[in-house]
Amino acid sequence: MSELVELHAAMVQLPSVNPCGREPAGPYEGEIRMSRFVHDWLAERGIDCYRQEVLPERDNVIARLEGCKEPPIVFEAHLDTVAADGMTVPPFDGLIEDGRLYGRGACDVKGSLAAMMMALARVAQGEPPPRTVVLVAAADEEYLHGGARRFLEDSGPVEAAIIGEPTRLRVVIAHKGALRVRVITRGVSAHSSAPEQGVNAIYRMARVVTALEDFAQSLTEREPHPLVGGPTLSVGTIHGGAAVNVVPEQCEIMVDRRLIPGETPAQALDDIAEAIGGILADGDEVMPTLEDRAVATEAAADIVALARRAVREVTGEDVVEGVAYCTDGCDFAERGVPLVVLGPGDIAQAHTADEWIELRQVELATDIYERIMRG
Repeated sequence: MSELVELHAAMVQLPSVNPCGREPAGPYEGEIRMSRFVHDWLAERGIDCYRQEVLPERDNVIARLEGCKEPPIVFEAHLDTVAADGMTVPPFDGLIEDGRLYGRGACDVKGSLAAMMMALARVAQGEPPPRTVVLVAAADEEYLHGGARRFLEDSGPVEAAIIGEPTRLRVVIAHKGALRVRVITRGVSAHSSAPEQGVNAIYRMARVVTALEDFAQSLTEREPHPLVGGPTLSVGTIHGGAAVNVVPEQCEIMVDRRLIPGETPAQALDDIAEAIGGILADGDEVMPTLEDRAVATEAAADIVALARRAVREVTGEDVVEGVAYCTDGCDFAERGVPLVVLGPGDIAQAHTADEWIELRQVELATDIYERIMRG
């Protein structure tokens, strides 16, 4: 087994499930095991690195390799994963079969992170790279992008960024942004035998959900972006009521609105408020919990040319595209950093019950990242 495969499998064997706003609990949640492992692996190879607290027991790992020029080029991949409930393969065994590594995070995105780490270790053995390289292993990508935001608070100028996500080794220059909104309707509790004495918050929310469904349909009529498609809206969760025999006094939903380049979170939030404004009453709430702009890097940007050349030299292909999903790249783009999203694996395998990645893709990604680091 190669050193790269051993590294990748070892990281899959370290659970790092994002607790999604809660304190990490149990043996699987939180990034602390991963951040310690990544830090120690890099430090053992003489690479300058440190852990940066994002949340209690949830750290980024920042590594820096001095180059001939500043500001740095940043390679970023996240430490956290989604939950492993219901998986049909062992989520944390690091199972390898037929050239594939299986498990939670194998594809999203411990393959990208392993490739970036190995590429950095290789470059560190030779002459200084033409530009300083910073590797960011980030916490909290799967929920609020807290790790990327924390890094950018103190990073200073950044020349460009490579965001590791499963793109099938294609160069992604555009992707959607995300606005997530909590909507709360309030009522008055009463005994269910006399519902007329209360106000049912779930009934009120049902009207909100219907209005949002109509609004989501209207979004399909807007002109799509040529690379990422059209804007979308979905109601993802709903919670309400205390017991079946109590008229519910509160109901809450979470709304996911995907933004295309040219849209802003503020505009999208105003649209949602307008769509349901006639239903809401005093005491109800509409609160954004995540506001990330879409990414659209100029095709002529230097980082795009550099990434395309590296991919072409390693794979013989040269595909530039956009994707519908969202990444930590939103936060880099918001600060004016040109970037591409580039990594091994297929997004179709991310978050799945049998998540896997082709190990050959991780090997190729390592070569691509190394070429980009060497400029």
